[in-house]
Amino acid sequence: MRGVNDRNFFNLWQILYRATCPNPRQVHWQIGDVDWRKDRHSFSGTDYAVTLEVHHLRHAGRGAWTLMVAVEHWWDGAGAALKTTTWARVVQGNPKSIIGWLQQQEQCRTALGRPGDWPQTGAPR
Repeated sequence: MRGVNDRNFFNLWQILYRATCPNPRQVHWQIGDVDWRKDRHSFSGTDYAVTLEVHHLRHAGRGAWTLMVAVEHWWDGAGAALKTTTWARVVQGNPKSIIGWLQQQEQCRTALGRPGDWPQTGAPR
């Protein structure tokens, strides 16, 4: 992985998101010592619709970091998908720490031998 906007990073991030989000409407949950918050914004016009999801992942304590990931979905007036764009920005901390954390989550999942299981601590809020 070359950075937080690398395709491999987004692939692992997406797997982690789908495996740990308790339900699609959930806006806040924990993965170990990382606090995950999600905001969703939508707009619909006559010729298009757009949805923007903004994810904030925060690791407090030693080696603190904050990551923001934005996912845009665009559709035409008939509901056909036009484009999906994803980008990430390190708000605070070292990008290598964030990448290392994500890779550690993948190693835990692989060690469990169950592709959909990720270690979670803390009750979803």
